[in-house]
Amino acid sequence: MTRPGSGPQGVYDQINGPGPQAPPPNSGLIQGAAAAPPPPPPPNYGELGSGQAKADFAAASANGGWEFDPAAMDAVIKQLQDCIERDFSRARAEANNLTGIDAMGAEVASDGYVAKANESGAAYQSFLNGAAAYTQAYMQTLVDIRTAYQNQDQAALDAIRSIGKAL
Repeated sequence: MTRPGSGPQGVYDQINGPGPQAPPPNSGLIQGAAAAPPPPPPPNYGELGSGQAKADFAAASANGGWEFDPAAMDAVIKQLQDCIERDFSRARAEANNLTGIDAMGAEVASDGYVAKANESGAAYQSFLNGAAAYTQAYMQTLVDIRTAYQNQDQAALDAIRSIGKAL
């Protein structure tokens, strides 16, 4: 004995029977489902880089025996500046090649491959821009901190000198 809906008769019934029923309204299934919410805006990499530099500096200087070392700070700033000028510039130049890919032929496979490859290149360029903005902001924050320390030290020296003149 066969079950209803199985075997050749079951296949015949599926093909010739009524079509699939639509899901109930507002069930969250495909038909009538709400559109996906728009993606959030990209992060502000400049703010992230600046905030991270401040947090790193605060963590480093939290120790009571810590002293500001302008030479060490200059070395870090120089490394970041070299990275921005050399590494990011080279990567951006190479990334330009990843968005200008042309199809080898005028058929679906080549066109689809090229579209995805160019999208991937654009995503890589977007990543590089964010990473460069982050690094630039991090470096600029370190420059600002260094300048503030140097100005503060100069103000302290000036205050000491003025005390010596008054005596």
